[in-house]
Order: sequence, then structure tokens, then C-alpha cells
Amino acid sequence: MSAETNIYENVIKYFEAEFGEVKRKLEEGDLDDFKERVVVSQKITEALHLLSPYVRTEWRARQLVKDGEKLKKELLSVRDMIRQKPLPVFVICFATKLVCGS
Repeated sequence: MSAETNIYENVIKYFEAEFGEVKRKLEEGDLDDFKERVVVSQKITEALHLLSPYVRTEWRARQLVKDGEKLKKELLSVRDMIRQKPLPVFVICFATKLVCGS
């Protein structure tokens, strides 16, 4: 195995591990601040830019770029943010008054 192939392998493994960690945090709910999600998404964009030279020659790089793009969409999904956050009590009280007419 040449030194260049070894570098490719190390780069791919590094980004796979990093994207896996972000995915894990997202699934566990550790990224509940939208500002933090935007910053992580920007860092993924930078990583995908660094991976772009490898895409034509390395199938794992192509797959990693696809996974990174999908991860960015999940991070920036406002629907998921709304679904995860519980409604504040005052909103629930207000909605109850509107529906019940009290």
C-alpha cells in the first residue's frame, strides 16, 4: 500500500468517524440548539469541500459526501426542531383558552 493510498484511507476514516459522531448526537438529542446545528452544518460543508478532490477516484468518498449532504439536511430541518421541543406552558394555556372559549 502506497503512502498516498494510506493518506486517502486515513482521511476517509476520519470523516466517517466525525460524521458518525454528529449523527449519534443528533439522534440522542444532544444538538437541540439551532445555532449549534447551523455551526455544525457549516463545518460539514467545509469537510465536504475538502473531500471533493477524492470523489472521482474513491467510491467511499462519494458515499461520504452523499451521507454528509443528508446529515446537513437533517441538522437544518426546522420540522425536527419543532417536533423535539416541548411547547411552553403559556402556549398550551393560550391554546386551551382559544379552543374551550373560557
